[in-house]
Amino acid sequence: MARWRCSITGLVQGVGFRPALYRYAVEAGLGGWVRNDGDGVTLEIEGEKTALEAFVKKLKVPPPPLARIDRVEIEEIAPLKERDFRILSSKSSQKSVPVLPDMTVCEACLKEMRDPADRRFGYPFINCTDCGPRYTITRTVPYDRPNTSMDEFDMCEACRAEYEDPAGRRYHAQPIACWTCGPTLELRMENAECRIKGREAVVKTAELLRAGKIVAVKGLGGFHLMCDATNDEAVRRLRERKRRPTKPFALMVKDLNMAETLCEMNDKERELLTSKERPLVLLKKRGEAPSKSFTFYFLPFTLSEFVAPNIDRLGLMLAYTPLHYLLFDHLDVPLVATSANLSDEPIIREYDELITKLGRVIDAALDHNRKIVNAVDDSVAQVIGGEWVQWLRVARGMAPLTLTLETPTNKKILAVGAQQKNTLALAFGKQMVLSPHIGDLHGIGPMAFFERTVKTFRRFYDFSPGLIVCDKHPGYDTTRWAKARSEPTVAVQHHHAHALAVMAEYGHKDPVLAFVWDGTGYGEDGTVWGGEVLVADVKEFKRVGHLRPFCLLGGEKAVKEPRRSALALLFELFTLEEILAMNNPTVRAFNPSEIKLLHQAWQKGLNAPVTTSMGRLFDAVASLTGLCQRVSYEGEAGLLLEAVASNSSEKLIVKSEKFYDAFCLEKKGGRTVMDWEPLVRRLAGGDERAAAGFIPALAGVIERISADYPDLPVVLAGGVFQNRILCEALLARLKHRKRLLPRKTPVNDGAVALGQVWYALHND
Repeated sequence: MARWRCSITGLVQGVGFRPALYRYAVEAGLGGWVRNDGDGVTLEIEGEKTALEAFVKKLKVPPPPLARIDRVEIEEIAPLKERDFRILSSKSSQKSVPVLPDMTVCEACLKEMRDPADRRFGYPFINCTDCGPRYTITRTVPYDRPNTSMDEFDMCEACRAEYEDPAGRRYHAQPIACWTCGPTLELRMENAECRIKGREAVVKTAELLRAGKIVAVKGLGGFHLMCDATNDEAVRRLRERKRRPTKPFALMVKDLNMAETLCEMNDKERELLTSKERPLVLLKKRGEAPSKSFTFYFLPFTLSEFVAPNIDRLGLMLAYTPLHYLLFDHLDVPLVATSANLSDEPIIREYDELITKLGRVIDAALDHNRKIVNAVDDSVAQVIGGEWVQWLRVARGMAPLTLTLETPTNKKILAVGAQQKNTLALAFGKQMVLSPHIGDLHGIGPMAFFERTVKTFRRFYDFSPGLIVCDKHPGYDTTRWAKARSEPTVAVQHHHAHALAVMAEYGHKDPVLAFVWDGTGYGEDGTVWGGEVLVADVKEFKRVGHLRPFCLLGGEKAVKEPRRSALALLFELFTLEEILAMNNPTVRAFNPSEIKLLHQAWQKGLNAPVTTSMGRLFDAVASLTGLCQRVSYEGEAGLLLEAVASNSSEKLIVKSEKFYDAFCLEKKGGRTVMDWEPLVRRLAGGDERAAAGFIPALAGVIERISADYPDLPVVLAGGVFQNRILCEALLARLKHRKRLLPRKTPVNDGAVALGQVWYALHND
């Protein structure tokens, strides 16, 4: 006989972990107890050693669906001859237990919800310890009902019995509720006095959607704007009201079968789409009839051309809350499900704010009275080459994202991230925590959301930072915010932070060869970087390569007008007279007087900052090939180029060497300069094939530069690597190299805060 004390850390609270241990112990005839504490779960078990060994093995493989075990520490102690096993109340200590993301409703709850004999039949807020809200209802830890927005609802006797039954699926399920005691629905029509409650609210909402109305539907982390995605008039009206001319709308579909009718997908994409995180997945629009190996809907609907114009991708997510499933019980069409917000602002979580900001956009609102404490948007991902799950936004279902440190730190670090796609990151004790997506910080609303998120995470962990880390860009709102605090601050170069974020995922500290390609980043020389090749470690970096510099005509205007970047490239290579005589899409996008005026500004360097931005090179190529001269959303030019490369009749071009001479690689001052002159001359001369060959040419550039550093792992980071065609080519060309690819964190600026933390952890 023996007695062991076990300390377990990881995602082990609020996920049914203690009830699972209780069941294992009772089945094995072991005595002892288990309880939550500030670090995770502690238990003492007593019995025969062989039974104890079997118990520890069982708790690891597999843990409950939402649990993640990072560490199990075992200490042998004196036996107490205890035969019964008990669940003790939580022990308070320092707050360090990870706060969990919200999870999609589980199959067991869905089965109950659809059973007419079940007391929760049709209940839109059904949940258990394996599913439901977490982060969005949590005020602080530990994750107990009084610390959530569910404290407003007193449990009925039936729910209380389930809540207190350690053998049941709802033992200490904090959002537990039913028709008798839980949150309720309310549909508010155009006339605010017209309100419909309960089951009838779901039926009426479905009727409105079928009739072409735009309805705001409150989900886990905020409102979605929804309409029938097959109704041209409804989708067009939503674009007009929301002032969103071409940016693709996200779609929600009933199930995998409906998704298969709209998009082509491989097994990895199906797995991601149906995962418990339920992200929005970017998929290729279906061009052919679905495979006969699946059962599909063959319904008389056609997706509206206004959902995702001009590109070959759709963003799909499956229904993930009970309410969504109930709506689809009355609908057999995909729904537009775009975040309810003003442009560049956070998702709206309260009805009053919805009416103030979007009252003229919507025809009705399906609201409920479970308060959203922490707003959170949908996560976004794509699968590259059938193997690399690449996250573009880490939010609902994924964040807060907690990474375990190999060696605990005595530092308390807050990193405030970048200006765009902002997230926060913290480091303390044994963990690093990345917040959900906050967004682009332009204006009062986004900065208020940023500050609210800072307060949220400080409250979660009783966290007072001893150090704040920010970007070196003096114009970032996050940098100004950090510099205005009383705590010490340290600034990290933007592209170094990108590389460090990927390294942090792997716990990597040694030198890497990092290709960091994006739109904008403040360079060490005061110019705008964005097409960088770095040899970097946790201490420092060396810039060993970059794109040939050019000017951003009009500064920030060039970001919205790809024609300006393209014209700047032409100014570098041709005389004004030669350019005025050209007949290409870029030149035709200006009148001659505009070109002359911009040429004078270029010559004098007036409002024409120097850049090495790969993102702006993508813009320029899109302009020179006539794909777009102005963009209405970030990344539009890149998506259009990706569609061209994907649909090109010369598909073998991805494997061909033919266009790799589109770039010259020259050594200048100890750096490799990626010179775009051959590409631009070819495009200016009307070589249409150069557009299809541009992306494969970049893959060739990376392969050639990588060959000069055979012993270093290759890191890919920055928003440009959201380009699927580029990354598919790179996976093939670098398959024999050690690669560090971001697999949990965003490849774009959404991971910069994590890189800032990784730097601060290794520098005094």
